[in-house]
Amino acid sequence: MRMHYEFGCRQLNQHGEELCGDSVVFNVQPGFLTLVLADGLGHGVKANILATLTSKIASRMVAEGLPVRVVVETMSETLPVCAVRNLAYSTFTVAKFFPGGRTNVMEFDNPHLFVLRDRKIRPVRYRDRMIQNRRIHDAKLKLGLGDWLVMISDGVINAGIGAASDLGWGWEAIAAYLESHAHPELSAQEVADDLADKVMKLYEGKPGDDVSIAVIKVRRRRFTTIFTGPPLRPEDDAAVVARFMAGRGAHACCGGSTANILARTLDRAHEVDLSTGSAEIPPVGRIEGIDLVTEGVLTLAHTLENLRRGVTAKEIQFKVDGASALTRLLLGSDEVSFLVGRALNPAHQNPNLPRDLGLKSHITNEIKLNLEKLGKIVFVEYF
Repeated sequence: MRMHYEFGCRQLNQHGEELCGDSVVFNVQPGFLTLVLADGLGHGVKANILATLTSKIASRMVAEGLPVRVVVETMSETLPVCAVRNLAYSTFTVAKFFPGGRTNVMEFDNPHLFVLRDRKIRPVRYRDRMIQNRRIHDAKLKLGLGDWLVMISDGVINAGIGAASDLGWGWEAIAAYLESHAHPELSAQEVADDLADKVMKLYEGKPGDDVSIAVIKVRRRRFTTIFTGPPLRPEDDAAVVARFMAGRGAHACCGGSTANILARTLDRAHEVDLSTGSAEIPPVGRIEGIDLVTEGVLTLAHTLENLRRGVTAKEIQFKVDGASALTRLLLGSDEVSFLVGRALNPAHQNPNLPRDLGLKSHITNEIKLNLEKLGKIVFVEYF
């Protein structure tokens, strides 16, 4: 079992503003992850710039392993302080997540984060220290499977002031809401969206402050192994199939020739479901024990286009074509391993075909790059 930190985020601009005065940065690094939520002073463009600078600097410095004092001192010396109000340029919350659940948290003037376990808010033991005349709260946490960590800006705390509530929503009420709404079957993004929708209702559709919600859900890592293209040497077929079947998580096969190799090696039937085809995408197939069997280059090319356009799993949840099914599988995975055969298919060299149909290796590499932009870990092996 490998632990995974699933990330979800939702932001709302203050009513009448084109830019959000908060900034949220989530970075995946080798061996750890960092999450920063910064709230810039004021609102609009100026607040957005201040929050963005704060989040970028803090994220980079924490990722490089610099201690709390150095991070805070650097930001204090680098970024401005409001000369009129004598207030900090930006408040922030920083969390650094390590494998196994160990998490370090640092807060400056932001609302305390929420930690949920078994549908109950768990207390966080903070240590307070003064750095550059600023009170910093830091804590060390041990997260486990099923836990949630939620960061918010004060726009969430103040939700409803002047509208649904005189005093705002408040930390305790938000905690109670999370206890009843952070269901185990929901994703981090769904919890962030639900909390933001509640905030919007409290503001009666016109947020009086910028709102940021960042959610981490701790769950088991999801794996997918994909086999596409015949190996360069036919004598390697059996070894690559064995490697594919030994892969972790869901198994997908992309390509007619690849599917035939798989079915022949495993001595299983390969059937085609014509009802799943369309004018643009060939139908999917069926092989016992394989989660998804699709055509090759055309399906991969349409899958790449889905990723480039930022299609969500929810948008295509009811589509039955191979590209939609493969897109859903990839979006729902945290770690993807491609086994790519290098044997050349003469049909793919037709000059009348779109340029993206050149080689499976080219499309696979582009899919890899797009998945990595989404924070996923991708491995590609060639045979």
